[in-house]
Amino acid sequence: MDWHPIGKDAIPEAMSSLTKLLSILEFFEVGNSFLTAEEIVSRLGCSRPQGYRYIKELCSAGLLTRFSGAYSLGPRIIELDFVIRSADPLLQIARPVIRDLSNRVSCDVTLVKLFGDHMVAIHHEENVQTSGITYSRGRPMPIFRGCGFKLVLAYLPTSRQKQFFERYPEAVQTSTLGKSWEEMRADLKKIRKSGYAVSAGELDAGSIGLAAPVFEAGPSMAPCALTLIVPESRYETSNQQMLVEIVKDVASDISARLVHFPAKAVS
Repeated sequence: MDWHPIGKDAIPEAMSSLTKLLSILEFFEVGNSFLTAEEIVSRLGCSRPQGYRYIKELCSAGLLTRFSGAYSLGPRIIELDFVIRSADPLLQIARPVIRDLSNRVSCDVTLVKLFGDHMVAIHHEENVQTSGITYSRGRPMPIFRGCGFKLVLAYLPTSRQKQFFERYPEAVQTSTLGKSWEEMRADLKKIRKSGYAVSAGELDAGSIGLAAPVFEAGPSMAPCALTLIVPESRYETSNQQMLVEIVKDVASDISARLVHFPAKAVS
């Protein structure tokens, strides 16, 4: 089953107790990082005793913590993030290659991955000459915005692409992709055929993004997006096709390394 962000929407009645419990974590976001028990229960749409029981269980697990009468995400999440940074095979392989790319072209580089409907950078290699992008590691990107989102979307099954199109009509109208399903599908086909995507100022004004696919689990699965962020002024005076080929070559290199990564290294 696909995972989808809950946000502020009501929780479906048919959702299992475990899924409801874990969905509480989705209520916390930048600008809304502290919630009272009453706010959590209201968003869950469950009884007060059940909601308070869920909150207690999450606190016991370290996933929530109480502060001044409200709740925020707990220290266990920090611990889990450390485990991911230390042991994720994709990050183990990609980080040194991305660092080399960042140093070689003197630009920020991100590795972007889709989780349900969320597109986030799972790694951000900052470069002192260009650092300052706002969608760094962990911050969800706007739907249909940015070269990374469009690239990954281009490699999804047609049915999944159409789900995005139908679920986010307002985002469709503000994107640079086609505004009808047929037009968007045609644009995504072009991206997939070319093997890269470009965006200009869609996430950060004055920045150009170039993305190419990294296949973590083979070409039949949705890829991650290796994204190079170049200042617009520099991009206009650069050999643009050379930059595209560099990103595509490095992404292909990471994909090849993943295929040959020994299983014992992740055990």
